[in-house]
Amino acid sequence: MDIEAEIKKIAPELALQIKQAAVSSHNEAEFRTKVTRFIDDLASRLKLPVYLREEYTLLEGRADAVYNRLVLEYKAPGVLRESNSYKANKDTIEKVKDYIKGLVRRERHKPERLAGVVLDGNYFIFLRLREGVWHEEPPLRVEPFSTEHFLKLLASLSTELALIPENLIRDFGENTTASRKAVSTLYKELTEARSPKVKALFEQWALQFGEVCDYEAASKLKVESFARRFGITGQSVEPFPFFFCLHTYYATFIKLLAVQVVHYYAMPKLGTNLRQAAAFGPRDRPMAVAPTRKMLGFTSSTSSFRSTE
Repeated sequence: MDIEAEIKKIAPELALQIKQAAVSSHNEAEFRTKVTRFIDDLASRLKLPVYLREEYTLLEGRADAVYNRLVLEYKAPGVLRESNSYKANKDTIEKVKDYIKGLVRRERHKPERLAGVVLDGNYFIFLRLREGVWHEEPPLRVEPFSTEHFLKLLASLSTELALIPENLIRDFGENTTASRKAVSTLYKELTEARSPKVKALFEQWALQFGEVCDYEAASKLKVESFARRFGITGQSVEPFPFFFCLHTYYATFIKLLAVQVVHYYAMPKLGTNLRQAAAFGPRDRPMAVAPTRKMLGFTSSTSSFRSTE
């Protein structure tokens, strides 16, 4: 899908919906509810991976709506004026600045990668922080061109979710697509494996795991209900093979997450990225940037994770 072309088509429709919502709404809450529904519908049509957090609590207060890296602050229809010299505009702009600063502290985003928008149904106000300086655009009437700018911001800031526990649990925790596919596949392969090496690796892990827990008690656990949250639907589930697969999934995930964090800080300086690195052949990998299994903390068992000095 050509996102920009679709946004250009959709912008007049959304602009009209926003103006109609401003006329028919009696207060800020009613206006916000209507516009939120419009944005959700359009994001679905554009297939944008927007993640909405309403009334998101920060130290600086509660932001009306945070779409990934975009802060959207609503005002009651008619509150904003044609110039930012008016008190209503000034106060709201300062509030959004505080929310952006709060998001930077809480979610560890770079300030330049966030944006703020104020909307009352008649005007948009856009603001961003660039090289330590706030850039506040004059109020723009809600028209197709300003709505198009808003949608482009929403689209461009819809990626790069914050690396915080809530997002990780939502996308990779129990009963998610990733965990169900991964753990159930690992369990199937383990229980059906005929390879002596696989059996030996599992038995080694089971021995180590038994040293830190009550082996006999753990082996009698009924884990079928818990296992179903990870896509394992058998009537009888062996606890230790299930725990092994669960441990392997999260250990592998943590290692990949560590690689992603290292990539975020180091790869731009090295002139490559993860997609390019994944396509490297053995002869393409520079020795200085191609970590060994030992460097990454892998042992002979994929489920064993340890830190390295």
